[in-house]
Parts: sequence; C-alpha cells; structure tokens
Amino acid sequence: MEAIRTIQSVDQGEIHLTLPESFWGKEVEVIVLARECAQPQVAKEHPSRRGALKHYANPERRDAEATAWSEAMRDKHEPG
Repeated sequence: MEAIRTIQSVDQGEIHLTLPESFWGKEVEVIVLARECAQPQVAKEHPSRRGALKHYANPERRDAEATAWSEAMRDKHEPG
C-alpha cells in the first residue's frame, strides 16, 4: 500500500492535494486529523554528562591512566 503524508494549513475550510499518477483512477481513503501543536517539536538538549563519575576517581591512580591502554594491550598481546 502506498501512502502519502502531508501537513497543510486549512485555508477557508479547504486543502488541496496533488496526487502522483499511481493514484489516478483508484479509490483512495482520506483521513484528516487536526494537529495539537502547529510547530514541530524540537528535541530537548540534554545536559552534559562530562564529569558525572568524577566522584569515583582515585587521584592516586591518575598518573597511571595515561599509559593504561598501552600497558593493557602489551600485556594481552606480547608473547611470554
């Protein structure tokens, strides 16, 4: 089933639809729903999560963070 969705303003009780040729000569169903909000909803911006876990940080291990990834990969992949 092919469907067309369009949002239009009603002008003096009328709307005008131009249908594609694939609809010509066919019976169609028209459903009209009034929209609650004329403006499209804008997605809310979420606050930054940066630093949200800082209270779990261990200051004594902060220096080790810079080399943690390379050390973990070396331990995992070096033979021996």
